[in-house]
Amino acid sequence: MNKTELIQAVSNKTKLSKDQASKAVNEILGSITQALQNSEEVKINDFGAFQVAEKSERKGRNPQTGEEITIAASKSPQFKAAKTLKDAVNGRDWIEDLLAAGKLTEDEAKVLSFVVEENRNTKEAGGNSEERILVEVKDIAESLELDFRETESIANRLIGKRILNTEVFTSQIDTVFLRANYRKYI
Repeated sequence: MNKTELIQAVSNKTKLSKDQASKAVNEILGSITQALQNSEEVKINDFGAFQVAEKSERKGRNPQTGEEITIAASKSPQFKAAKTLKDAVNGRDWIEDLLAAGKLTEDEAKVLSFVVEENRNTKEAGGNSEERILVEVKDIAESLELDFRETESIANRLIGKRILNTEVFTSQIDTVFLRANYRKYI
C-alpha cells in the first residue's frame, strides 16, 4: 500500500472526502516527523512506537577500494511494533492465546469472539471508532444457540475478568461492550 492507497482507504472507512483524508494523513505523518526531529518518542497503543536512534561515528571500508573511511555520526528513525500488531501480522488471535493459556473457557471465547466481531462489523460499517459498541446479550445467546441465563453468566465472568463491561449493572445484563483497554487487563 502506498500513500495514495492509504489516503483512499482512510477516506472509504471514515466517510471523509479524499481531500480531507489526505489532509488528515499528512498531518499525522507531519506530527510524527516533527516529534522525531525533536528526538521525542511517538507511542501509538496497539500499533507501536517511533523513536530516534543515535549512531556514533565509526570506521568502515570503501567497498570499491578497500580504503578505511570514517562514517559520520547520525540519527536514524526506528519503529518498534507493538505485540498486538505483531500478532495480527502473524495471524495470531489474542482470544485463541487466552484460550490456550487457560484464561478463558470455550464458551467465554465464543461469546468474546462474537462481541469482538460485532465491534469490528459496526466500525467497518461506518460507526464511530471512539464509541463503545453495545451488544445485546439476547443477540449473543440467539446467535450462539445458548440459553439466555447461561450467556448472561458467561458475560458476568468476562466482566469479572475486566474484558467486557456493561452500561448499568443490575441483576440482569441487557447489553455488554468491550472495555476500552481490555488487553491491559488480560
